[in-house]
Amino acid sequence: MVLLYTHTLPQTDPLDPATPLIIGAGLLSGAPVPTAARMNISGRSPETGLLGDSNIGGHFAPLLRQNGYDHLVITGKAPQPVYLSLEQGKISLLDAASLWGRDTLETLELLQRRHGPASQSLVIGPAGENLVRFATIRHGRKNTAGRTGLGCLMGAKNLKAIVAQPGPALDSAYPQELIAYARELTQRLKKSRTSEVLHRLGTPFLYDLHNQRGILRTRNALLNQFKEGRGLRSPHLKKYYTETRGCFACPIRCHHSYRFPGRDQTEITGYGFEYGVLGSLGPVCGLGNLEGLLRLNELLNRLGLDAASTGNLIAWAMELFQRGLLTRADTDGLELTWGDEEVITRLIEQIVYRQGLGAILADGARAAAGRWGPEAAGYLIWSKYLPQSDSVDLRAFKGFALGVATASRGADHLRSRPTLEALNLTAAELAQHYGPQVSPDPTSYQGKAQAVWHSEIAYALADALGLCRFAQNFNSTNHMNLTDFSRLISYATGLDLSEAELRRIGERIITLERLFLMREGLDRRNDTLPDRYFDEPLPLGPYQGEHLDRKAFETMLTEYYHLHNWDVATGNPSAACLEELNLTNLTDLVDAP
Repeated sequence: MVLLYTHTLPQTDPLDPATPLIIGAGLLSGAPVPTAARMNISGRSPETGLLGDSNIGGHFAPLLRQNGYDHLVITGKAPQPVYLSLEQGKISLLDAASLWGRDTLETLELLQRRHGPASQSLVIGPAGENLVRFATIRHGRKNTAGRTGLGCLMGAKNLKAIVAQPGPALDSAYPQELIAYARELTQRLKKSRTSEVLHRLGTPFLYDLHNQRGILRTRNALLNQFKEGRGLRSPHLKKYYTETRGCFACPIRCHHSYRFPGRDQTEITGYGFEYGVLGSLGPVCGLGNLEGLLRLNELLNRLGLDAASTGNLIAWAMELFQRGLLTRADTDGLELTWGDEEVITRLIEQIVYRQGLGAILADGARAAAGRWGPEAAGYLIWSKYLPQSDSVDLRAFKGFALGVATASRGADHLRSRPTLEALNLTAAELAQHYGPQVSPDPTSYQGKAQAVWHSEIAYALADALGLCRFAQNFNSTNHMNLTDFSRLISYATGLDLSEAELRRIGERIITLERLFLMREGLDRRNDTLPDRYFDEPLPLGPYQGEHLDRKAFETMLTEYYHLHNWDVATGNPSAACLEELNLTNLTDLVDAP
């Protein structure tokens, strides 16, 4: 985050060649530690114009560190398509003319044939080449850096791919102790019920829970249960699954490949069907056909398009069409009907190749809302110009709502969601993770600011270490915690950091992100959610009638600022906060220990 802050000028065009693209591996990435596979890809978001950041697993981050690099900072623009090659610690710039125009899977296969089966690549597809503002960066057959449009940033630099070769294994300060403790953590993760379900069904199991509880955003949040979606329940996926794999050093192994007959008698294979795709293109767009969603997953993966933004934008356009705010004249004759797979497919292709209505949507929600006006923008489900990352309806679970509203990169559930409040834990059990006085009632506002604050610090630390969210206390109470982080850091690096020191580091990361947003002119007014969540009660299910109360939400937000020591009027870090975190002079931080 320091590199992004100090290398990015305020109010600049995200596609300016000077805008950096930063590839940053975690401190533990590549170490023999469960799930130590992840890295962050960062830049100014082409989609929102604000903080761009996406976390990705797989096998690239370990190879990056094996080549001697923790971070790559890429600026400028090549005069023609190129790709970077990392081998034996050296970086080469190679011609990518033969790769340009190919989809992500073709590109990955060609690069692996060219550089060997042990190589690992980050690539963009046609969406990134055509500067779609929510284009992704793809790695391997499953992993995707999907949020905030960083594939567009690669495309703007004429950078088709980055390829890394394996290098020597990383050294550890205390290798025997590290391996012994990693084995202990591996066994703990394997015994977890959450890990077992993720391994067997993948993340789509969350669809079953959310639909049953009536917190499933359906038809652009007009409804909160998808009654037409019984065929989308995760057990139905098992008949299509063919193989399960995992990222580097992962004992959970939640990556599923699938196979099913195509419409033209050919066989369709795909990888990594996640709840993010199922939710964003299923209930959010009203599509209840499982094989249709598997087809769309493969299409999005090959073209390099973010499922969350794509699904939200299409659902938004569908509601606008239903309300008469868009007509056939705006859609080139397309009838935008809920759940129409052919229409969704056509819009995805239009977005990627900038045709028809897709040419408007390709520039992202912020640009489209500016074009269509405030009435249309009122039906967008977004925050800080980013469409909501998941398909959870936020009106019932107040902690979830605060987490999405305050998330630094926009409407996002992975920055700070206090997921444990959905597990029916007692107040005493919640206190062990979030501190005292957190209500076990998800509809209560009591203590939810504290739960969000604790969560975002823990998640920021996991990202900085290169560890998977599923391996920490995200949706399981017995996965890795700050005590485990401290021991792993000590054994791997020799650094002895207490839990209090780790919390301060996490607080520093969150505050740096806040400073980035503050520099762009954002303040308390931007930590909010769409009017629909406040003004329209849930129409269905166990939480029927629930909505966000504006006064109670603002009180919760004020509590959140107090916990961070940020100014409650603006939401900006106070002078005392900056001094405590050693952030008063950011220009000195690049060389700071």
